[in-house]
Order: sequence, then C-alpha cells, then structure tokens
Amino acid sequence: MFSIHEISEYIVALIAAFAKHYAMTDAEAYLYLNKYGAIKVAHDYYDVMHTQPMDDMVQSISNYCKRKGGEL
Repeated sequence: MFSIHEISEYIVALIAAFAKHYAMTDAEAYLYLNKYGAIKVAHDYYDVMHTQPMDDMVQSISNYCKRKGGEL
C-alpha cells in the first residue's frame, strides 16, 4: 500500500508539471485540476499514474479535464 506522503508528493509534482506545461502558476493549476476532478483521479489512480512518464500524465490529465468541460 502507498503512503499518503508518497501520493501527496506525486500530486504536488503533477500540479507543478501541469502548471509549467500550460504557463500558469501552481495555484491556478491546482484550481483548474481540482475543478474538473483531476486531483481525485490522481489520488485514486496513483498506483498506475506514478509509473508513467510525467509528460504523459500531464497530457492524460489535460485530456481528462477537457472531457469534463475544461478549455485549456
């Protein structure tokens, strides 16, 4: 089982990578990802997501948000 510390660190890194990719602040990225449920997805599927390249997960989470109504 994974610790909350491991999962939290991954989610923080994912938010930072997403923010960098879309040229936004970490706070803006968090608000966007949280609004469309991507933070919960990253938490629920950490076991798979953390084994994939971060760039792929940024793209995947972006696509997820778009399917939920996001417009980045």
